[in-house]
Amino acid sequence: MMDNASVFRTGELLKKQVEILKELMDRYKRISIDDKGDAYNTELVEALELGYLLEVSEALVHSALNRTESRGAHAREDYPERDDENWLKHTLAYKVEDGKVCFRYKPVVLGRFEPKPRTY
Repeated sequence: MMDNASVFRTGELLKKQVEILKELMDRYKRISIDDKGDAYNTELVEALELGYLLEVSEALVHSALNRTESRGAHAREDYPERDDENWLKHTLAYKVEDGKVCFRYKPVVLGRFEPKPRTY
């Protein structure tokens, strides 16, 4: 994730990370737990946490690949400008039955401060 889906990313690197995550998630399906204890089973907790991390990583990578702009901590080197016309909205990522990541969008409610590019 640090190499392909960090703050500065490209579509090419994100697509590479999608494939890496598919392979890792496939491997995760075959995970086994040796500790069969009911109390303080840290091995089970770590296995569950790994599954959650893989799911969050998948949502992050697909969302970053989907969003063709740069904004805040999301910097696409192949799309260096922000695009308020098409992307001033919240992205909601979810999985459907076949495991595909899909998106819905929610409007941004603007408050006192209008969005504008950062200038340093």
